[in-house]
Amino acid sequence: MRADNVTDLLEAWRAGDETAPRALADLVYADLHAMASRRLAGGARPLQTTELAHEACLRLLQKPLDAVDRVHFFRTVALALRQVLVDALRHDFAEKRGGGRSEVSLDAAADIAVAGPEEWFAIERALGELEALDARKCRVVEMSLLLGLAQDEIARTLGISVPTVERDLRFARAWLRERLG
Repeated sequence: MRADNVTDLLEAWRAGDETAPRALADLVYADLHAMASRRLAGGARPLQTTELAHEACLRLLQKPLDAVDRVHFFRTVALALRQVLVDALRHDFAEKRGGGRSEVSLDAAADIAVAGPEEWFAIERALGELEALDARKCRVVEMSLLLGLAQDEIARTLGISVPTVERDLRFARAWLRERLG
């Protein structure tokens, strides 16, 4: 199969093409690795970049995804990265029983630095609350925080203006500070 489009590969996979998952992985792996690298930038971490990228990729390719297009697919990628990181932090935290804290940074999205698994779990809960409050703002934060996209890339991906992205990020920063404060 020759496809260079995420949407086409997703459709082919759902239609039963057995080569589509591998082609999709080949197409997006470099982006996924870069996202994992940005997500883990700064400080000690429970996983290395390649481990995070591989684990997220494995989870994504377990069964055909319901994602209908590139935007939906990368939303699914952001969730997979979050889940893998939270699982790794839980495992690390359980093993260490609170010792040897890890650095997790929200600099890209909220200019908030936190220092360990408990705080990352609080961030995860806060993102869930933000999702319920305003799904688009949560998407903007995830694209900035987890995917490391620039504001113009976020705007293009979501079909909104750059000023809207800026407003959403300002709101999210303030909202996250209040929730995590």
